[in-house]
Parts: sequence; structure tokens; C-alpha cells
Amino acid sequence: MRFMVPIIAGMFLSVPLQATAITATEFEKLRNQVRNTYANSRQLGLEEVNKILANSELNLEQKIIMTNYKAWVLSGNNKLDEAMITLVEFESMVAKSKDKSLMYGYYNISGNIYSHLGLYQEALNHYKQALPFAKMRNNNLVMQTENNIAVIYLKLHLYNNAAEIFKKFREYSKTNNHTFNESFTSNLLAKALLGLKKYDQALELLSNIYNFQKSNDFLSHQIVNLTTQGKIYNSQAQYKKAEIILKKALNLLNENNLQSDKLAVILELAKTYKAQNKPALALAQIQSIDLKNKKISDYQLLLATQELSASLHLQQKNYHAAIDAYKQLYETQEKILRRQTSTNLAKALAELDITTKEAEIELLTKSNQVQASKNKANKVIFMAIAFALCSILIVLTLMTVRTKQQKNALSKTLTKLHNTQAQLIEIEKIASLTALVSGMAHQLNTPIGTIVTASSLIDDQLTLICQKFKSQELSSKHLHSFLNDTNDAKDLIQASIARLASIVEEFKALNVSIDLDKPLVQFNLKEEISRRVLPFSSFLGKCIKFDIQGDNVVITSYPAIIGDILKTLIINSCEHGFAIKLHGLIEIEIKAFPKHVEIIYQDNGVGIKETILHDIFTPFYTTNMGDKHLGLGLNVVFNAVKFNLKGEICAEPYEHGARFVISLPIDARLVDDTCY
Repeated sequence: MRFMVPIIAGMFLSVPLQATAITATEFEKLRNQVRNTYANSRQLGLEEVNKILANSELNLEQKIIMTNYKAWVLSGNNKLDEAMITLVEFESMVAKSKDKSLMYGYYNISGNIYSHLGLYQEALNHYKQALPFAKMRNNNLVMQTENNIAVIYLKLHLYNNAAEIFKKFREYSKTNNHTFNESFTSNLLAKALLGLKKYDQALELLSNIYNFQKSNDFLSHQIVNLTTQGKIYNSQAQYKKAEIILKKALNLLNENNLQSDKLAVILELAKTYKAQNKPALALAQIQSIDLKNKKISDYQLLLATQELSASLHLQQKNYHAAIDAYKQLYETQEKILRRQTSTNLAKALAELDITTKEAEIELLTKSNQVQASKNKANKVIFMAIAFALCSILIVLTLMTVRTKQQKNALSKTLTKLHNTQAQLIEIEKIASLTALVSGMAHQLNTPIGTIVTASSLIDDQLTLICQKFKSQELSSKHLHSFLNDTNDAKDLIQASIARLASIVEEFKALNVSIDLDKPLVQFNLKEEISRRVLPFSSFLGKCIKFDIQGDNVVITSYPAIIGDILKTLIINSCEHGFAIKLHGLIEIEIKAFPKHVEIIYQDNGVGIKETILHDIFTPFYTTNMGDKHLGLGLNVVFNAVKFNLKGEICAEPYEHGARFVISLPIDARLVDDTCY
């Protein structure tokens, strides 16, 4: 995001510096030196900041500032793992500083890194956490941080939320004569209006701002402006207008020898040609750019281009080229997953390393203090013997006080160790993420392998039939055999593709996010549950009896999501609990409390082993993997309860079957989203 540089560079301008060998004036020169070097060469900028950090004359505040610069420069060099490790070090240093507002840099750059990784929900969380620290500094940082949040809303397709913030920030930029931000945010606002299908407003805004961008020589903003206009015309099926405006953008790029925004323009122009049924022209545009260029950092844009390229080759029946394009697409997806996992793991390990070191230092310090105290006490006792019993009593009193102090100190150390345990829990979360990625790869491996094998069979059969045709040895028997083999291979490919689509759809269900435009509903929970479970009395060949008991309580929540959760639990009972039974009993009890309500769901099936109760909500965990069970159902239920309904769910030991306890707020509107 282009607005990150002024935000980060400006956040330290008012930091008070302590007296040191390097004066405030000298340090300001060093900061300018880093910024100027980075502007000319990102790699040289990194070398410059490392050289300054090696200077032992920097005080704590100066080291904090320069460490934040290092994280910023590493992120700009696309070294995201190192940037995240540096941010963990930065966070540890800020903990020792009196100026806690410096934590703004940690959350702000973390949000930027997660955005680059395509982890937009994580980016949103970190930008929101940056806001309180921005408010401690100045209003300009608050406005720019809110704009960062709006950019993530745009990525998450929350167009109404994004548009409101963009309008506010655009007016703020106009009032304060921030021409760069006004131009940049105008383009973003147009994209939000496009998402809301307010095409005329978006076109009017882009048309009005274009000359402003041109007069200020904001060339990159002009390119984005024209590309967005092309998208709008494509959305309106005005393909000729889209073609003209996108060619204008392409000419601007070529005239100025710019490469950074070229892929976005090429992709949109190729879509325009495809919409006009000109696949050859669309492919020619895509082939004009090297999709294997390692300098392409926008992987989401690259994925869209590779996917379009594959579909165009299929449209022209160029199957070999289509397979190559799909291979590149899968390689890019794998690269994205590896980057995400690697960066999260690097952060978790760095946090654990920092915490462990701090705990070791704390323990060593306290141990030395205890030993010193003991030595001193021995000396006092030895001297006190010479000064009579009264002196001995005084010394014993002092020792008692000192022992209490030592006990308090050791208690603090114990608290530190508990914090270390929390860090280990974070490592467990990373392990869960790794299991998620491995599980997805395992599920995709079989259908993809089948597709590759079947494709190879078709290729071999085509080669053989061509050879026999050229040598005039082709008989009806050979042709009949070829048709049977290729038809079987085709059926295998179609079945595998259907399986892949099914896996992807179930995997998408893991991404549970609330539609902020959808209102909450007030309803009687017991009546709603009774209505939702009624269709499942005869389900999957089972006869199920439902016994619904408990309090008649009215709650404010999402009834459709509650219905989906119950449906998943019922399916789980039928497929696992009642696997060897034709009749089953499901009991649902509702308990009302002042601020929350409990839904207790239990069946009389085979039950769940107590040893695996902790694992059943993990993605891809299933005891029936070979029976086409992905193991995603209970993980989707967990995410829906936790993030959509703002509640909690757990599985409890139950000797007569499976038992789940769901806790929901009486009124979901009163629950703070930041707690979840």
C-alpha cells in the first residue's frame, strides 16, 4: 500500500530523545539518510539501517526508532519473515520504554505484512489494534490508520464500510492540502463504488480527479484511474469503451517504461477481449508479460491472470497449454500458503525466543539476589552473636521481611513463566495452521494425481493414434479402443474436478465472517430450534426422535446460523453416532442465565472418546477419513459459534453418547467484537 511510507516515516517526528552521545540533531540526520538511501535502493536502505543499529552509542529510544525503520525496510524488500522477527524484537524493546504509543509501529507494519500475505482478517485486526496508539500520537495518524482499515474492508468486499471511510479521509486530505492522499483515496473510493454497483458515481469521480492527477504528475494514480474505468465499462458490458480506456492506460505505461501496474491493466484488457469472444487477442495480451517474473509481488493478481490464461487455452482447445497454465496456478497457490505459514511460524518462534530469554534473565537475577541475601544474612548473624541476644532478634526480624520480598520477587518470576506457557499455546496454534495446510494438501493430492494420470493417458493415446494414422495403420478397432480409453480418462478427470470443487467449497466454509449489513433478529430460541430440527426426523435413512426441553427465552442473534450449526451436529450424529443404528435420540436442553443462554446438545450414539475431545474442532480431523469425510464440519461449527454468534462451544465427556455445550449471549449487539 503506497500510503504506508508517509505514515511510518512520520510517526516518530515528535519522539522525545534522552541525552546521549548521539544528539537529537545527529540522529535526525541518520533517519533522513535511511529514508533517502531507501528511496534510491531498497537493498542499500537495508544495509544503511543495519549499519546504524550496530552503533553502540544509540540510546533505547533511538534503537526503538531505528528497529522500526528496519522492519519497514525489510517489508519493502519483501523479506516478510525477517520483518516479522524484527517487529517482535521491536515490541520487546517498547515494553522497556515509557512511551507506549510507539507500539503503533508494531501493529501498523504487522497489518501491512498480513495484507501482503493475503491474510486480510489478520491485517484488519492489527490495524484496529493500532488505532488506540494512533490516538495517543496525533489526529493525522488516526485518519491514515482508518484509511488502512478501509483498504482491508475493500479487500473483504465490505464496500459500504470502505466507502464511508474513504469519503471521510478524502475530505480530510482536501482540507489539509494533502494532494497525494486525495488522489490516492479518490481511486479507492471509486473502487468501493464499483463494488456497490454505483457505476455512474464512480465514473464521475474518476473523470473529475483524472486531470488533477495529471497536473500533479501522479502517473501511477492515472494508470489505476484508467484501469478502474475499464473495469466499470466491462461491468456495464460496454466493451468497446473499456478497450479504448485500457489501451490508453497501456500506452501511458509503455511511454514511461513503467512495469509496476502493468499486470492489472493487461488482465483487465484480456477480460475485455474474452467478453467480446476474442480469445486469441486476450491470450496475446497475457503472453506479452512474463508471469514467471519473480518481481511480481501481487500474488492475488497473478492468480487471477493465470486462471484466465488457462480458461482461454481451454476455450481454444489448446489442452497442453491449459495444463501448463493450471500447473503455474497451483504453484502460485502453494507459494502463497508457504509464505503465510513461514511468516506466522517465524513470528511465533521469535516471540517464544524473546520470552524464554527474558524469563532466563529474570530467574538468574533473582537467584543472584537470593544468594547475595543469604551471604549478607550469615554475616549479620555472625556479628549479632557478639552483640547479644537483642541484636540477634533484630536481625531475625530483618531476615523475615527480606524473605517476604524474595517470595514476592519469585512470584513475579512465576508469572513470567506462565506468560511463557501462553507463548507455547501460540506455537500450538501455528501447529494447527500447519495441520490445516497439510490436510488440505493431502485431500487435494488424490484428485489432482488422478487428473494428471488421466491427462497423461489421453496424451499417450493421442500420440499412438496419430502415429497409426500417419502410417496408414489406423483400423476401426484402434479407433474404438482410443475412444473407449479417452472417454474413461475424461470421466476420471470430470469426477476428480468435481471432487476438487467439493473440497474447495468445504474449505471455503472455514472462512467465517459476519455480513455487517445483515441485521440481527430477535426470536424465541426454543421455538426456533423446534422448527429447525423438525425436517430431520427422518434423515440419511435414520429415524430420529428429538426431545427439546428447557427455558422459553428470547434472544437477539442470527437464527439461520444457529439452524446451520444444529444441522451440522445432527449430520455428525447420523454419520458417526448412529452409524450402526437405524433409530436415534437427540436431546436438546436450553438453560437461560442473566446475560447468556446455554444450548446442551446430546445424542445416544456411540459417543466420542475422551482422549480426542480436544481435537475434534481441528480442521481435517476425522475418524472416517477414508469415507470421503474431510473433517471440516465441527471446525465450521466452532468458527460460526465463536466469530458469528460471539459465543463458545465445547465437547464434554458423556457416557451415553456425544454431548456439546453451546454458550450464546442473550443480545449479540451488546458484545464487543474486539473480544473475539
